[in-house]
Amino acid sequence: MLQLSDFHGRLLRTDKSETLGTPTHELAVKAIKSGETELAETLIKTGQIETKSLHDLFCDWVWELLTRTAERCGETGMYQILRSSQETWMMRRTWKVFRNLSVKRQVDLTAEMMRSHRCGPGQTGEIKIKEDKEKFSIVMDPCGSGGRMRRGDVEDGTPSRLGAPYNFGVTKEKHYWSWGKKSVPYYCVHCAVNEILPIEWGGYPLWVTEYNEDASKPCQWLFYKEPELIPEIYWTRLGKKKPQNFK
Repeated sequence: MLQLSDFHGRLLRTDKSETLGTPTHELAVKAIKSGETELAETLIKTGQIETKSLHDLFCDWVWELLTRTAERCGETGMYQILRSSQETWMMRRTWKVFRNLSVKRQVDLTAEMMRSHRCGPGQTGEIKIKEDKEKFSIVMDPCGSGGRMRRGDVEDGTPSRLGAPYNFGVTKEKHYWSWGKKSVPYYCVHCAVNEILPIEWGGYPLWVTEYNEDASKPCQWLFYKEPELIPEIYWTRLGKKKPQNFK
């Protein structure tokens, strides 16, 4: 039998064992079909909250691991390890799939991912999609990982991961793999690697990151409709040169 209890200000399922393992969205569908709309609404909200703790734990953990790696291997060693983890299957898979899709379909898939990434002020997956003649922009205010960790978690009441008790690391020097900037969180460097690898494989980034040094400002991913439209700065900030022609 379904049971919901208060747990530090949020609802927690405390069902009997026979239903406790049933996915919450399945219970919500069942409630809708039986006409229990208020219960369905509660379950939908509960199911959305359920994804938070593990999602946030892994994001915090990755930044912590990168910080410890930089302390032991140096910043360049940290970058090399991070890059090696992205260039094998993760970005390689994205590169193979995305380059055969329209830019709009790339945006569709990325929007799905970012909604599940708990972006937005209430960590509900809210993002904004903008379009102009040259590009699509996915605006995250904040991003559900780097943005949340830099600002602090208003939902949990925990502070920025840049300070105590976390003290997660940032780049001490300017590197091409941190967009030529100091003080970029080691976690956020993976967004620069997302650009570096496709440039090396095919000459252009699939998307570019508008990283803002002010954590209170949103981050954006920009998807240009043609590689030729991507401004040259998005190569030079990574120590690369924009090709004259694209295949």
